[in-house]
Amino acid sequence: MSRHYPHLMTALALCVLPLAACSTEPIQETSAQSSAAAPTTGATPSSLPAPEVPGDGTFPAIEDVDRTDVDSTARAAAILLHSWDTAADRTETAAAIRAKPLMSDEWAVHQIEPERNSSQGAWLDPTSHRAYSRAQAVPAIGDVTRDVAQDKAVRAYKVTWRWASRDGEPAEGTGTRHVTIYLEKHSGAWEVVGHQSHDLPAGEDQS
Repeated sequence: MSRHYPHLMTALALCVLPLAACSTEPIQETSAQSSAAAPTTGATPSSLPAPEVPGDGTFPAIEDVDRTDVDSTARAAAILLHSWDTAADRTETAAAIRAKPLMSDEWAVHQIEPERNSSQGAWLDPTSHRAYSRAQAVPAIGDVTRDVAQDKAVRAYKVTWRWASRDGEPAEGTGTRHVTIYLEKHSGAWEVVGHQSHDLPAGEDQS
């Protein structure tokens, strides 16, 4: 018996090695699964796809504007000019481009996006939340608003806006502007032939 002992130990050792190797496989598999399940680096707002509809459908619809009414046309234009979606727009002018159907052909061609957004600093926080603006327009105080002729008019508004975020976190920033809209009536429909605006200090009620 004793002479077979070395052979028996060798055989046992050969059997133990595969078992030991097999015992490590579940640990390696679990590690691989954990690695695969580990969350990847979070997507940045700029890497996410643009929304199908800017403002998630909250911006004024061009087709709903009563073009036979000067005030309806002017107010819609004032709001649209300040309806921005940071998840889709590169500059403020993107809003003016969406409002081009309310403009004359001559004024519409002037709506060209600049290379840089002049409001980039004010858009930083809203952009991090993929926010869009919620604008409101009320008639401005003063004598700027007037009917120049039967087919020409000027309307002035105080436009204010805040940001609505898409991630559930509040987006900082609000704004107030005095906006002047110049309109002319052609073939029974009012159209914007010019507009200008300037920022108002926060909380200013007078225009």
